[in-house]
Amino acid sequence: MSSYYEKKILKVLEESKDGLTTVSIAEKANISKTTALKYLASLKAAGKIDYIEVGPAKLWRVTPTQEIGLKRASTSKKRKVRLILKEFKEIAGLLGSAVVDNDGLTIFADLPWSKKPERIGSIISRLLQLANRSAEEADIGQLKNVILEGERGRIVACNEGNFLLIAFSNKEAALGMIKIEIEESAKKIKKLLNLDSPSDV
Repeated sequence: MSSYYEKKILKVLEESKDGLTTVSIAEKANISKTTALKYLASLKAAGKIDYIEVGPAKLWRVTPTQEIGLKRASTSKKRKVRLILKEFKEIAGLLGSAVVDNDGLTIFADLPWSKKPERIGSIISRLLQLANRSAEEADIGQLKNVILEGERGRIVACNEGNFLLIAFSNKEAALGMIKIEIEESAKKIKKLLNLDSPSDV
């Protein structure tokens, strides 16, 4: 049975779709940061909440009912995913990357700036859904990649079925290298998490 403070924290998190930092949770629940940390750890151990890492900060949220392998993955596997993304970033010369599930929820983000990863994931996911409809109308099969070009950079999204791997780069980064590496990195993540066999995750 949840304690008084756990219920307060859960209520605060349930009211936030984008997730909250520890400091924000403490402020909204009107409790100290120390108390928030104690009960966040308890709720995470119970599987009721989880977090994604955004730079040095943790963004907490209620654990969705439907989870892909990365959410259920062990700490060891999550560490390996981070290493894959780090290698991807270095080889392709990226600004950052993110793993997003089919509901638009960001599972892991490696972003060097103060963008909101939850909203980025949601926007890219919706764009991909629209692009998928266009692909179906054009009868070209399932959409694999989406590339968005801007004045100062680009976003490349690779669809692996269970999740999206999204890369953020400036204009100087080689698009060809990004396309090669994003597919390789997505395959490594999928294999690592055994997403073709959910029972093995």
